[in-house]
Formats: sequence, C-alpha cells, structure tokens
Amino acid sequence: MSIGIVGTGISGLHLALRLQQFGIEATLYTAQEPDGIRQGPPLNFVTRFDSTREREKALGITEWASSAYDNASMQMHIEGPGGLSFGGRLPRPASSVDFRMYLASLLEEYGKRGGKVVHRAVADRTQLTELGAGHSLLVVAAGRGALVETFPRVPARSPYVSAPRQLAGGLFHGVRPSDPPGMTMHMVPGAGEIHAPAYHSFGGRLSAVLIEALPDGPFSAVTGGDYRGDSDRFAKDVLALITRHAPALRERVDEREFALARPVDMLQGAVLPVVRSGWAELSDGTFALAIGDAWIANDPLTAQGANLGSKVAFQLADALRARGGAYGEQFCRVVSERMWATARPVVDWTNMFIGEPPPQMGALLAAAAADQRVADAFIANLDRPDDMWHSICRPENTDEFIAQARSVRSGV
Repeated sequence: MSIGIVGTGISGLHLALRLQQFGIEATLYTAQEPDGIRQGPPLNFVTRFDSTREREKALGITEWASSAYDNASMQMHIEGPGGLSFGGRLPRPASSVDFRMYLASLLEEYGKRGGKVVHRAVADRTQLTELGAGHSLLVVAAGRGALVETFPRVPARSPYVSAPRQLAGGLFHGVRPSDPPGMTMHMVPGAGEIHAPAYHSFGGRLSAVLIEALPDGPFSAVTGGDYRGDSDRFAKDVLALITRHAPALRERVDEREFALARPVDMLQGAVLPVVRSGWAELSDGTFALAIGDAWIANDPLTAQGANLGSKVAFQLADALRARGGAYGEQFCRVVSERMWATARPVVDWTNMFIGEPPPQMGALLAAAAADQRVADAFIANLDRPDDMWHSICRPENTDEFIAQARSVRSGV
C-alpha cells in the first residue's frame, strides 16, 4: 500500500505526518523547497484554534506550542452609526504563526522522520494520472492552477460564481496589541471587514491586517491598487482606510512606526468560495481524493480553512488505516461523503457570513454586545463549527442559543 500526497499545505502535511505515525507509506510531492516557502509572499494569515493545536500535539509537533504565539481572545466591532462591540476569551488560546514558517518547518520535520519527499510540480490531470500508476491512491491537497480541474465544482454546494470579497493585507509594525491581546475584527456595513490579529512572524510579534472588501465598495481602492515596488504607499493607504473606517483599530496604531515588516510581507487577491467533487477517477482503477484547497476553498472571514483542513486530514488518515488498501470507487465515494459531513457546517457558516446577514445574526451580535455570557458563548464556538452553525442557521436556534447562554452561565 502506497499513498501519494500532492501539496504541502496544512492538509497535505498533517495527513503525511499522521500516516507516518500509522506506518503507512506515503510520498509527498511538492513544487517548493522549505526555504522557497519561507522566502515567498504570504498566502494567508492563519489562526489555528485549540482543536488544531491538539492535533499538532498528537503529531508530536511542539515547535509552535509556545504560549508566546497565543491569541487568547477575540474582539468584534460593528462600525458605523449605531455600531456595537463585544469580546471574549477563547476557552483555550488559539495560535497565530506565519504559515510560511509553519509549513516549511512541518515539511522539514516529515523528511527528518524518514518521510519520502519528491520535489516535483504536478500541474494538471495528465501529470496526476502519471503519478497514479505508482500508488494505491493519490490525495490532492494543492488548490491552485489547472490541477483542481480534476475535481469539478459542485453547484449545489457552491452558491457563489464570483469572489464575494477582494483581499489585501500585510504584516505590520506599529500596531499596539489589543487589550487583552488577541484577535480583532472590524465589520463595516457596505464595505467589508478588517481583521487585525496579533501575529508571530520572522521578525517576532507583529500585527497582521487583512482587508476584505466588497467588490466596488469603499475598500476596493486598496484591494485593487497596484503596489508593486511601493510598499510604503500600500502602508499609507491601509492606514488611511483604518483611520476612516475602524477608529478602534486606529487608536492602537502608531503612525510613525506603521509599516510593512518587509516589502514581501504583502498580499492581494481574492477567494472564490467553492466546493468541488471530493474524488475523481484518473484512469481505469486509479483514483484521486481531494482535501484542503483542492476540495473546498473558504473565504477567510471565519478563520476556518486551515483548521478544517487539519481536521479532515486526520479523518482521512483514520479511514485509510481502517481500510488497509483497495482504495477504489466505493471507498472514495464513502469517505468523501463522510468528510463532507464534517466540512458542511464550516461551508454553510462561512457562506452565511459573507452574504447578506439574516435577521438572527443581528440579534445575536446585539445580544453578545449586551451580555458577556452570550459573547463568551459565541467566541467559544469559533472552535466548534457544528455548534456555531446550529446556533445561527435558523432564528429559533439563535433564540435558543442566547437563552441557554444567559441561563447556564449565570448558574440557573
């Protein structure tokens, strides 16, 4: 039995390390060396919640376990007239570490433990099919380029046909941590959102600022600007946007020090939320499964993509160990649907948050701002996607969630 894994994001790496623990032979295919990952621009600003950190412990990954990387709280601000704010502590701290450092370290660790790593670009279905001849099953965890066309979009699970947000962000000096230190999100009706978590990168503790802009809205001048070779102008424009739209964040910024940590520490782009088919037949009797970004692309608004990728990787590893071989169509079909049951609450929750907010969301946010018990319960659900989705999917569920938070936490 031999498993081929294409892609070295968190899904591919956690799967490879877990299979290694189970004694299952796996070959990891990657187009990048660890130093190439470190030297590139950021692709995201990931927060790993406690459930993911627990899986890291199970993998024996301790490099990023230090409390120095903790984000123990979350604060939310709904800006504008009639705005409101609330915050709460997570039951156990999340961690925000530059993913370039994190992924490069895990890739190196897999090799140190005896894992087979092949530095080879796999760009399309033809190349994927060639690899299939040497493995019992291929797992695709790389979600860019023509390779993902192997797995068709599932329209019933993918309501968006264009990106609902445009993104721009960077790692900055000059932002004082929130009180208490942690993550903040500023929601600006009609414009988008601004995330500002404390972040650990190559220069130590910084702040990430990620702008999510509604297309053609007031943030789009920054998300759509051309800043190649002009990181100073990018920082200036980001600060102007914060000053106008996020006063609570602006209070924490020292204008004299506000600057990108390095010119490379800037990103721009967009994410089209999509769910693709979880498996494909490559040739007669050869199959590929999709996980991570090859399967599901989530908007970063709910900070769930990497955490879901890790969870599904462990779920797939368990299924591969239990099966022990013969990974044919029936196996792919069944395991894909099981993983979808895990992923669906995250997808539905994220799609709701990036769309027109339903009435129950307004009620929940208002209740959280008025009652710390509700705020704490809401923040705790950031690491409980099933509970989060259940609490917001229908107005009556939201009413029940609010009532339960108020009663249970008051000792009634």
